[in-house]
Amino acid sequence: MSLDRKALIDRLKKFDFTGLFTQELGWDWNSPNSRPIHVDEQVYDIRSIAQKRGIQVFECRQGRVPDYPIRRKIDREITKSAYEHLIIFTDSAKTVQIWQWVSKEPGKPKAYREYTFTMNQSGEALIQRLSHIAFALSEEEGLTLIGVTIKLKDAFDKERITKRFYERFQKELKAFKEFLQGIPQDEMENWYASVMMSRLMFIYFIQKKGFISQECG
Repeated sequence: MSLDRKALIDRLKKFDFTGLFTQELGWDWNSPNSRPIHVDEQVYDIRSIAQKRGIQVFECRQGRVPDYPIRRKIDREITKSAYEHLIIFTDSAKTVQIWQWVSKEPGKPKAYREYTFTMNQSGEALIQRLSHIAFALSEEEGLTLIGVTIKLKDAFDKERITKRFYERFQKELKAFKEFLQGIPQDEMENWYASVMMSRLMFIYFIQKKGFISQECG
């Protein structure tokens, strides 16, 4: 789906989340409503932004953004009525946004993923994430709740995936270097091993994508 990046940044900086989701990202309108949530004797106003296949987007705007422990408690309260959701915590002065998505995997504790956007940032990093949860009209017919959840995970759970990839790469690189012989300098050996591993990974990628036959070679 082609995105208007200028429009995305403009809506982000205006804190126009309803327009961002429904006009730019292809989410559906939700009945505009707000409801109070009570946490530690404090009332937090939760406003509905948009939804997609039952997955809700909420904004929690206070005088100042709640601290991390409170944000977790607010999430737990919202989960009681909207199991899968995304919460955007903002301050009344419209200077900061904290986007919170929670990974829920069977047999594992909840993993809170949060990303902060402030007015002095370009917004490019957040837009990169939002591009993963943009939906074209052609996707509507076959789209399910699971499909939207997978896209959210792809958008907001990348650090864990990247860390796992890096650790696996380092392990394979070390194993590959043990087979090398005849390279006199450590620096040259490290360079050679890294280049070869990168090229092997690229070939593996295009083979898995079907761009070359798996029987080649």
